[in-house]
Amino acid sequence: MSPILLVFFTACGKIGDPLPPIPRSRLNVEELSVEQQGTQLILSFPFTRTTRTRLERVDIYRLIEPSSAPMGLPVESYSQQAHVIHSIASGQIPLNNSRITYNDELDLKTGQRNSRYRYAVRMINTAGQAADFSNYAVITPLFNLALPPASLQARQRETQIEIVWDQPTSNVNETAPANVAGYNVYRREGESVSRINPEPLREPSFIDRNFQFGANYQYIVRSLSLPPGVASLNAAIESNDSAPLTHTPKDTFPPAAPKPITIASINSLVSLFWPLNAEPDVAGYNIYRAEDENATPEKWIKLNPELYKTASFRDERVQVGKRYFYQITAVDVYGNESARSETVSETVAP
Repeated sequence: MSPILLVFFTACGKIGDPLPPIPRSRLNVEELSVEQQGTQLILSFPFTRTTRTRLERVDIYRLIEPSSAPMGLPVESYSQQAHVIHSIASGQIPLNNSRITYNDELDLKTGQRNSRYRYAVRMINTAGQAADFSNYAVITPLFNLALPPASLQARQRETQIEIVWDQPTSNVNETAPANVAGYNVYRREGESVSRINPEPLREPSFIDRNFQFGANYQYIVRSLSLPPGVASLNAAIESNDSAPLTHTPKDTFPPAAPKPITIASINSLVSLFWPLNAEPDVAGYNIYRAEDENATPEKWIKLNPELYKTASFRDERVQVGKRYFYQITAVDVYGNESARSETVSETVAP
């Protein structure tokens, strides 16, 4: 879901005790990168640990330097200037292949702008011996970052949920106007969280058509801020999460009234026919009868004790020569009943 900093290295082979420092060749760095999401710089790297690995911990180093400083930095200089900001104990790392993440919190209000953050990691074995540093992950954070959207609301329709929100007016560092160029919308269902807009949004609204009535959803929205010199929203920096909006879609939308209704009488009974409703959630039908066409709705008698499942009905409780009036409704699985159909009538034939 979130943009993540990818710090890739693989530890393999046996780390013994005692052993010489772990050679550089055993780190096999594939890629080292860092990305910002909101007020955090997120580090992530795959790691292979086996029962034979005598690992004590993994240290994460950080150096904050001027953005004008040379990009190239000798390992010796980095070792002297950088500080360990977090250590991950061996017991916190699952065996075999796993992904380790660490979130480094940014202070965008009081932190120094135009600063470059340089990260590296290295392993320490149970003898206290250190491997070489991994490659550097380097980033200049965006301080002019928009606040997240506010006041999320859900507008439920029969076939869609419209999510709307208020645009931010300022940035995290209390500057204005907000550096907001677009938005991303995320939806949580159970333990699963995913972005549901295929492309970044430019307007403060989104239509969610892929939902189920009765499911429990939680929506969050993130603002998108453009770094200097960047025009593509796909390269924008996401804000922190908005306050979550919890929404359970409820079907309060009745089906259409059945139509047309065909009626006939023969052999001292009345038969009614109608086409099945097109709505997939229709559970059945109610058949109402009256002897006075102008009777109020509550005076019509419902002829079926339970929902009628088919699209035809025979009324045998009638008297020959008497005229009866009928109306039919459709009912969906959520108990929503349609308006009544047109009134049809028939005189009972012998």
